Amino acid sequence: MRSLPFAAAAMFLAAGAGSVHADEEEPPKEDEPLSFAGRVFSRFAAASVESAPWQGELSLDSARVAVNYRWKEKLRVKVAIEAARGVEVKDAFVDLEAGHGVSVRAGHFKLPISALENASAWTLPTIERGVVAEVLEDGITLTGRHDAVQVTWEAADDGPRVIAAASQSRSTDGSDYPRALGDGGGVAAAVRVEHDLCPDVRVGVVGSNRETIDGSRVARHWAGGADLELDLKDAGLGLRLWADVLVGQSHLGAALAGRERTTFVATQLVAGWRVGGAKKNKPYVEPFVLGAFLNPSIDRKRDDVTEVLAGVAAGRWKRWRG
Repeated sequence: MRSLPFAAAAMFLAAGAGSVHADEEEPPKEDEPLSFAGRVFSRFAAASVESAPWQGELSLDSARVAVNYRWKEKLRVKVAIEAARGVEVKDAFVDLEAGHGVSVRAGHFKLPISALENASAWTLPTIERGVVAEVLEDGITLTGRHDAVQVTWEAADDGPRVIAAASQSRSTDGSDYPRALGDGGGVAAAVRVEHDLCPDVRVGVVGSNRETIDGSRVARHWAGGADLELDLKDAGLGLRLWADVLVGQSHLGAALAGRERTTFVATQLVAGWRVGGAKKNKPYVEPFVLGAFLNPSIDRKRDDVTEVLAGVAAGRWKRWRG
């Protein structure tokens, strides 16, 4: 079978007074503690499979509205609603600055697993994160948004950050079933340490333990990884890059192998070279490439996934792009 796909996306930002652009954060203004932001992603895709005629589809990928409230640099509240395919709460959390470099977050938000996963879709040059990212979230249940509590400690003088999160484990159908307290109550834990080597380079390592329910099978799985973020704008270069490697245990293929768990390996990379866009609302062009690899069970052959995507993004920096 051969497939010849073509896809393009246009992304627009509509915001009110004191707004932030999409999921990214701007320093709050003292006289405007309440801010609003929004984004709309639309996509046109054309594809031909085998000798079938080309078919096209224009769809609404995302329509999101977010509200942020800040109080005296001590308290922040964020609620983000996705409405493209029915109303869904994407983010709903409270951040509290506890002092001495410690902050506490509670609510529904992304776990601190992957730098690529935690980067906003508005920040990334790609249309989406790709198939491997979807498997890590929905299939392996390692990444994504969860009901959680998170504590962050940041050392003074540009030292490392330590992030610890406790969340509710998720089943493969997306539900959060109650768990027996004797088995840990279904609580998942993740610890991440990251450090800015310089203003343009950040490295991180992460470890996690989670419980997965797959039908009638319940098991705990470990995972860990390392990642790298680059943005060389301060060096006068246009390179932006996110890369990570994750290794761990999962339920995928375990039943076929007659075991409780299998071992997976995944790696992802997104890189772009931005020309222009030195300041907000300035025009820019950014060729990009996305590459990813996933072996869901290292004991099985010919079940790995390799993904490569290339494209060009263009628009006005932090305002709109296509």
